Amino acid sequence: MKRILGIVLALVMVLTMGAFAEENSQYVIGFSSKDNSDTFVANIADAAVAKAEELGVKLLMYDARGDVNQQISDVETMIAQGVDAIVVIPQSVEGSAPVVQMCNDAGIPIIIDNGDIADKNYTAFVGCTDQQSGEILGQWFVDNLAEGSKICIIEGPMGQSGQVGRYAGFEAVGMLDKFEVLACQTANWKRDEAMALAEDWIVTYGEDLVAIVCENDDMAMGALAACEAAGRDDILIGGVDAIADAVQAVKEGRMEISVLQDAAGQGEKGVEVALAAAKGEAFEFDTRIPFVGLTANNIDAYLEGGVAAAVEAGA
Repeated sequence: MKRILGIVLALVMVLTMGAFAEENSQYVIGFSSKDNSDTFVANIADAAVAKAEELGVKLLMYDARGDVNQQISDVETMIAQGVDAIVVIPQSVEGSAPVVQMCNDAGIPIIIDNGDIADKNYTAFVGCTDQQSGEILGQWFVDNLAEGSKICIIEGPMGQSGQVGRYAGFEAVGMLDKFEVLACQTANWKRDEAMALAEDWIVTYGEDLVAIVCENDDMAMGALAACEAAGRDDILIGGVDAIADAVQAVKEGRMEISVLQDAAGQGEKGVEVALAAAKGEAFEFDTRIPFVGLTANNIDAYLEGGVAAAVEAGA
């Protein structure tokens, strides 16, 4: 009897989802990603595509490839296409701001996803508070390194929400006051650029260099590769995003901390809110998804039980 009931419920769910998909098929959502060569950003975009397919919505994906002018042009194109809503992962806090007024002038809902933007007159926001990730990352180093330790910092593209917020987080927890910062440069979220920076710093600063703090995991993995190639397993590495290879590096003790940012949650929720706005349904104006630090203390709990288990175990 239970088996029959289960089959019936499954059929009802399939029929219901089919009905929703058919109802939503008339809607077209535009999605402007800032740079899908960034592993984390690509994860958001992939989740958005999957959610749109699940909901039966047509999604037009555009990749600005790190170019703010391209992002503005992409949004202009989507507006001309007459999409029902637009989701934007801003390339720049200030530089991407014109897209908000452009959408407002066209009467198209605009959902800002993942990173902040200077013009707050958007329809809704889905994402995180970037400063929180910087505070979590910075606090780990404050708690685990001696005062006066010499470190280097690898930043994201200057002026982007993640770069601005995470650096503010470093300041807020006193990391910049406690340590001597030997160098602080951008690697534009790129693994290869970060690897090149770290290679140079290892040669330039030698044994004085004890840690490299990275504002995302792609850059952290680049720095880690440089350190391992140089035989410097004494240099502590930390990053943000909890991409797969960074999580594995924490698990193996090769990297000290990765701050988990929920890419799938941001991509899926962005599409859901965009569809609700397009249909004139209720939605949350501001959805914030918290960060979680992953370290040796809770990485096994995370891998076995997910985010909730990692939070319970503590970083």
